[in-house]
Amino acid sequence: MNKNKRRKSFNINYIIRAILSCGLCLLLLVLPLACKRAIDPENLDPVIDPDENILPSIIPGSEEASSKLRLRYHDEGNLNPLRKHSYSTAAIFTLVYDSLFAYDAAGILHCNLADSAVLSEDQLTWTISLRDTDFHSGEKLTSADVEASLRFWLNINLNHSPAVLNEEETPLSEETGQETEDNADNDSDPADINTEDEENNTGPSRETTSDNYDYYIDTPVLGESAQIDLYSGTLNVSLERGRLIEAIGRPTADTLKIRLRKAEAILDLLTFPIVPAANVGSSSYQFIPGTGDYQISGRDDNGNLLLSRKAADAGKITEIIAYNCTDVVDALDLFENNSLDILLLGREEASRLRERSRVRSQDYSDSGFVSLYVPDSDLKAQIGVAMSKINPDHLSAPFSYVPYYMRAGDFRLLDQNDLVIEPVEMEPTTVVNNLPTDSPDIDAENPDEENTETLHLYRVLMPRVFYPLGLQKQLSSLIAQIGGKAEFVMVGAEDYQQQLLLRNYDLALLLDESASYADPWDYAQGLVRQKLISDINVTSDQLLMLENGRYSQAELFENVVGHEAGYLQTVSDLFAELPVIGICNTSSLLWYRDGVEGILKGTAELPYEGVESISVWQP
Repeated sequence: MNKNKRRKSFNINYIIRAILSCGLCLLLLVLPLACKRAIDPENLDPVIDPDENILPSIIPGSEEASSKLRLRYHDEGNLNPLRKHSYSTAAIFTLVYDSLFAYDAAGILHCNLADSAVLSEDQLTWTISLRDTDFHSGEKLTSADVEASLRFWLNINLNHSPAVLNEEETPLSEETGQETEDNADNDSDPADINTEDEENNTGPSRETTSDNYDYYIDTPVLGESAQIDLYSGTLNVSLERGRLIEAIGRPTADTLKIRLRKAEAILDLLTFPIVPAANVGSSSYQFIPGTGDYQISGRDDNGNLLLSRKAADAGKITEIIAYNCTDVVDALDLFENNSLDILLLGREEASRLRERSRVRSQDYSDSGFVSLYVPDSDLKAQIGVAMSKINPDHLSAPFSYVPYYMRAGDFRLLDQNDLVIEPVEMEPTTVVNNLPTDSPDIDAENPDEENTETLHLYRVLMPRVFYPLGLQKQLSSLIAQIGGKAEFVMVGAEDYQQQLLLRNYDLALLLDESASYADPWDYAQGLVRQKLISDINVTSDQLLMLENGRYSQAELFENVVGHEAGYLQTVSDLFAELPVIGICNTSSLLWYRDGVEGILKGTAELPYEGVESISVWQP
């Protein structure tokens, strides 16, 4: 009996302890909810709680945005923007100096320092009126400054010195004097003009090629210049149009006249900086006044430049420090250490660094173009079939694949019909000097390997610097698909044009750029200039459409008209007929530090356009 009483008492105690334990657990759950503050009716909108711990979008630093911006620059011994400079340096100068005309991102030409440009009825004389503008020194911009800048630019780029045009004189093209006789041989198109250098390039001055590809020798140093100007046919054709300037005059202080030998597009070349006449020949560190929004106000012992905004109250960025970086490695080091706010990379640098992650970036399509010259039409057709089976972006990586020479966003691509890709029934373009047929067809790396199919060896000529990183691997794969093996032959830029003329290859990589925007007809004429083809076989209608498209690149915005719907088709047909395979356009690259808010709205030629409107928080 006592035993039953004790058991009953134990059960009651156990039940009581269980109830108390459950009550305590419920109390622990309810207490945090009871202590939570009530919801503010004003905060019912689904916005981010300001007390919530989130990752900041900018580097913590000063509470207010800085008025200073830090950019990259390279001290090259002088501060004359008319002389040749690296891309990063020329970009800094665009903040200080203006040109007569400038391109927008769509390739449309706009007046800059020029107020208007009027062409005479005979289409041989341009009359350019200037805006009422002052240099940073306070002196007024005059036609004498523009004429001096133009003459200096023509001299250093083309070794060309136009005559002086006087209003009372008969135009030189109508005279019988020595000037016309000297230029009689130059009346043909620029593509048909053979320079002395081209005629004397009968062979290389030394042995420049090797049958063995060495990565450490044949891979360029990061940032090494491709020196495309030494072997670009397109650049030659576009730049040579400057020789058509026969005479220059200035009837008034704000009017410039340019007389041409023949009607041709010319305004698109007038995109170089304008400086005072007294400073055009400067080769020192003298601060040359410009007309841009910023002016050079200082230079320290390390070569760093200080730029100040002309109207300090008209923008967020009133001061720019351009750090002197001897090469891209120095610039990368400064960027990594938060000492640069925006890092501008040229096309050679961008091709190696584009795929870097965790950096906010922006592309600027430029006038560069990469293509393959394939003299044998059968080989071109076989490679074309193989390319149709892969993603061509792999071939052009890290750039986007482009089959013909036109920049992304080109206004001439608007309102165009869909392309019809089909074999064009026309005679093939005549290739100069066919390739030798005695190319080796045995795999030289495995001569003792038995029971191996004999592979034809295709020699691929490439400049030692700058090519799409994915090109070699993908091109080797394409050639393997057609039953061959690729052998890459690397050549220095200074000898590349000579090696192209020797024709000791099956394929050759062509790198081109333009003195203006970019044009497919200039490219085709460049092949003639390089003596890679002897003619361009197009119909009269196609020729007219291509020439009109080229001329429209030099027309001002108010004169631009829509292109015929067949323009893009004509460009596609042209490249189908040429012995080339388009690979890609090139582009420069901008990197933004985390503390930069906003984005620039420029172009490859004017990369810092809109820099005054961005916000910068210094770390």
